[in-house]
Amino acid sequence: MWLFLSAALVSWLAGFPVRRLLVRWNIIDQPNARSSHSEPVARGGGLGILLALGVVASAAVPGGPLLAAWLGAGLGVAVISFLDDLRPQPAWQRFGCQLTGAVLFAAVAGWPSVVLSFQAAGGVQLPAAAGMALVLFCLVGHTNAFNFMDGINGLAAGQAAITGVGMAVVTGLAAEAWASPPVLLCWAVAGASAGFLPHNFPRARMFMGDVSSAPLGLMLAALAVWLASVHGPWLLLPLALLHANFLLDTAITLARRVARGERWSEAHREHFYQRLIRAGKSHVFVTGVELALQLAALGLMVCYVLAAPEARPWLAAAVVALWLGFFGWAETLFRRAQQQ
Repeated sequence: MWLFLSAALVSWLAGFPVRRLLVRWNIIDQPNARSSHSEPVARGGGLGILLALGVVASAAVPGGPLLAAWLGAGLGVAVISFLDDLRPQPAWQRFGCQLTGAVLFAAVAGWPSVVLSFQAAGGVQLPAAAGMALVLFCLVGHTNAFNFMDGINGLAAGQAAITGVGMAVVTGLAAEAWASPPVLLCWAVAGASAGFLPHNFPRARMFMGDVSSAPLGLMLAALAVWLASVHGPWLLLPLALLHANFLLDTAITLARRVARGERWSEAHREHFYQRLIRAGKSHVFVTGVELALQLAALGLMVCYVLAAPEARPWLAAAVVALWLGFFGWAETLFRRAQQQ
């Protein structure tokens, strides 16, 4: 808890000078037809989150080379993402940096243990190359999913805070590994994200920006892989289900856009949280509902690791049903609003 509070304090304090610099440098998000906000807001405030993570993790977490790789991967993605905040960068450059960061982390983590974790969790044996490709797909995929879902006040930071706490608690209860480096890093991510929230929610004084939403996506996914490779591959499922909100929303939205013949990589307002905003709901309402459901999912995953094996599939299914039900409700409200 002290690690969480330290990261939160550093992140909150860093937010004040970061915002002043962003305004001075004119790094401002101007609203457009695809925006969910109506006023200009400083963009890139997530620099405070990264600063807090770097300071607290380096000072208090004994992670060795793997910690350096984790921080380095996040920093590399942050650099190209910050440039993208300043001026849109080619997609291949962003993807290349994300893939490089994923390869760096997985290589230092040790490909055999990481790939074997995925194989054991899935109950199938994959060729080494296929296993490596699966690891990289998950790391890069979550990087972009988290970035896509950073569109309204408080949603991404709140998700990272609750998910970070959830990953630490689930692993701590399952493996009695409360002092494990990746568990400590989960607390640090949660604290740094929570410290940013007062700057972004309920009223946004600044946005997180790609500079931290993309790195947070990569770093959270890397922590899930790290935890599973160290403390047991069976943890991959409950850890992944703590990210079900962002993963399912992104997957369903992209699949729907592809099915309609739209360019999936173009900016849009088709995510379920965006459809709720377009249906007339406020940022506070939508973020509040999603974070409340995320807390419920966390509770279900705590039950998962404590439950008997025969009960776990039902708890996993309950998390998926929870989010699918929310998406269905959001879609219903959106369509009703469109018909009025």
